[in-house]
Amino acid sequence: MAEPEDYGARDRPHVSIDTFREVTQYSFPKRSQERKPLRSDYAKHSRALLDQLSRALGSLPAPADDLRLQVAGLKPGTVVELSTLPPAEASRSKAAKVPATLEFPAQDIVVLRTDRKDDRTESALLFVPDEARGYLRDRIAEYGRDPGNAPRPDVDRFEVVETITAAPTQSLFVGAVDFGAQELVWWEIWILGGPGRAERVAVVARGANLDVHADRLLFPDMTVLFVHAAAGALGAFAEHVPGAISEVRRATGTIEAFLDRGGSGVGQHDWVAELAERVVAAPDAAPVVCTLDTGVAADHPLIVPGLKGAWAYDAAWGTDDHAPDGGHGTALAGIVLYGDLDPHMNGTTTVPLTHGVESMKLLPPRGFPATKPPSYGVVTQGAVAQVEIERPGVKRAFCLATSTTDFPPSRPSSWSGALDQVAAGSMPGDAADGVPASDAPKRLVLVATGNVSGGLKVDVVQLQPLEDPSQSWNALTIGGFTRKEPAPTPPPALEPVVPANHRSPFSRGSQSLPDDLTPIKPEVLFEAGNMMSDETGFCGWHQAASLLAPGSAVAVEPLVPFWATSAAAGLAGNFVGQLQAALPELWPETHRALTVDSAAWPQPIRKQLIGRGAHWKTGSKAKKQQILREMGYGVPDVGRAILSARNEATMVAQAEIQPFAVGADGRTGVYNEMHFYDLPWPKAALEQLENEIVMMKVTLSYFIEPNLTGRAATRPDTYRSFGLRFAMKKRGETAVAFRARVNAAQESDGSAAETETDYWLLGPKAVQAGSLHCDLWRGYAIDLAGHDSIAIYPVGGWWKSHIGQRRMEDRGRYALVISISAAGQAVDLHAEVANLVQVKEVEALIG
Repeated sequence: MAEPEDYGARDRPHVSIDTFREVTQYSFPKRSQERKPLRSDYAKHSRALLDQLSRALGSLPAPADDLRLQVAGLKPGTVVELSTLPPAEASRSKAAKVPATLEFPAQDIVVLRTDRKDDRTESALLFVPDEARGYLRDRIAEYGRDPGNAPRPDVDRFEVVETITAAPTQSLFVGAVDFGAQELVWWEIWILGGPGRAERVAVVARGANLDVHADRLLFPDMTVLFVHAAAGALGAFAEHVPGAISEVRRATGTIEAFLDRGGSGVGQHDWVAELAERVVAAPDAAPVVCTLDTGVAADHPLIVPGLKGAWAYDAAWGTDDHAPDGGHGTALAGIVLYGDLDPHMNGTTTVPLTHGVESMKLLPPRGFPATKPPSYGVVTQGAVAQVEIERPGVKRAFCLATSTTDFPPSRPSSWSGALDQVAAGSMPGDAADGVPASDAPKRLVLVATGNVSGGLKVDVVQLQPLEDPSQSWNALTIGGFTRKEPAPTPPPALEPVVPANHRSPFSRGSQSLPDDLTPIKPEVLFEAGNMMSDETGFCGWHQAASLLAPGSAVAVEPLVPFWATSAAAGLAGNFVGQLQAALPELWPETHRALTVDSAAWPQPIRKQLIGRGAHWKTGSKAKKQQILREMGYGVPDVGRAILSARNEATMVAQAEIQPFAVGADGRTGVYNEMHFYDLPWPKAALEQLENEIVMMKVTLSYFIEPNLTGRAATRPDTYRSFGLRFAMKKRGETAVAFRARVNAAQESDGSAAETETDYWLLGPKAVQAGSLHCDLWRGYAIDLAGHDSIAIYPVGGWWKSHIGQRRMEDRGRYALVISISAAGQAVDLHAEVANLVQVKEVEALIG
């Protein structure tokens, strides 16, 4: 009897849909200008603001009593703090935002930073030059006067402002600071403006006897200085240069790599030798994954076949793995090359390597002083540049398995911003003048979420927030799940903390972060091992629930246990190395999208989202997003990332886009291109399936250039260079109606009103921050047949709004991945899609 055909076999290439792209120009939709007023008495509100402003500004000091230091190019002035009106209790608004139009740049009245409060209000530090006090008072007064039949002036600026108060110098500092501490520590000083202004502030700071380091982190509207000083001395300096400093943060002092081993290695030399004989090295031109860690044991028999280079940020550190108790960088490099060694040790077949590994020592060995300044943004960018100088022209990804708790993950940090620059190709020296951003060197960066340490089980199993820099928008953030559920041990009894196929207790997430300001993180999960708990409820790592990896003590313990999100990040590196080797022609953005597209939730997690019905489980989309902020989009499948199947077809597009253009007035930025795809849709196959359940997944991936300003914490559009969104044509919607709906959504960075039953997991209103957007559709095949067109359109970013940067006509690029799955069905979706593409390509050739 003949074997039934396997429609799920992954033996079909993904399908390019680039020929289906239509580039169109944005057209401004007509919309009602009516709005509900927030104030019943604008004159009274104006008078209250003027009174508060007068008290907040205080009197101008006499010249002889003015203690403010002069910074060339900075007008003397005062910093005040504004807070917004709380939203109504019944309001579904995330927060009452600080108006984007609050500033008056021509008068140098500028916002230094913004913050989100727990009561859904926001606050802003506003710098008011002495000479602009009268101007600001006049504008507030004019706002309160009766405009007659004319629109009320500046209502968009002042209506939402509830209070104006004096801003103490302490408000510039992020986090708790002991201003009485005498200890000299490193600080990040964020200077609004370019390197020129930062250097002038540095000169004044040195004149005030502060130690200012020569290194800088450069962002389009912000320059980060590093100052070595006591908190009180720095606070006194900041008080005397109002308007010069946007915010102050402690510089990163330590990296919390998961290095605390305890216990011994578990390997045998003959195991290593036997496996090494079965290893087949990758070709010389194979792609590589570069680990940024503690170095590597370059002479390890399992590392030798795949190691393509080893360096240190400071050559004096040496390239060996200095981490104690079996190392860390060596294990990470080994996992990148092989994955978990356990199945290889138990096998007998050859082990061909598809990719190589490089090691860049990012962390100083014990006994060496910390890097100065202790900025891992500076060090990481320097390390990446050094690797590319040593081995140019290599296709590579970067893997970072270290993190810090110094900064809250609810806002970009200098380290996460530096990673975003690494990925986008906007580090100093990356882009030449006149070269569009789309041609800058793009890099795929993998970063671990950070780890939860052992402790009482009741505390450990609760999801903890991400560690810096895993909030990076452009990096692919790696969380952990586990399949390791060892049987309970004899007395003293130990039991696994979580069952198999659940989130690893080591892993962190973004549930506690504001979902309108932060991306969904982690995006994907890899094996991170489990914890074991004793009878008292205390839990921690255990070798029985860990992965097996090469160790740095080659002569003594060549194999060691490896666990937590460091191990997960290593497995992600192994995955990406295979993906780059199989599909080398694709962009890093596309490899990121395919990784997410290939991911699926293990069954216990899947049950939280999918029940017995044709669609998603009942419950709010906000609740579903909370699950994703813990579990990501699931566990990637490298076979699915590389190849399609007949009943699971994946379509891929890569494109450049110019999101903005110069407006008709020659001064302002306006929206420019939108891309529409009339998709090669397998309508016949879907109609044949009719009421069978199918799944569609759409993943949009691009890299933004970060702008690390004080407003980035509450205004994602000021942090990103540009944003992109996707919209799918609805069932029964005409092409004209679809395009009109997309135009309306573009202005609001969201979606027009929904009138059709929504089968999406998250829906278009869930997307705000980040540079990877993914959503899943689940329903009947006959309903999916009508969703045959998709649009990619831009939303705001600093390229459009920050006119002085002159980037309004720059070009970005994106990758789009759409997959349709009819798992378990004997249907050939792929053939229909491929045939339609072939017809389109022939038509294009004929002209």
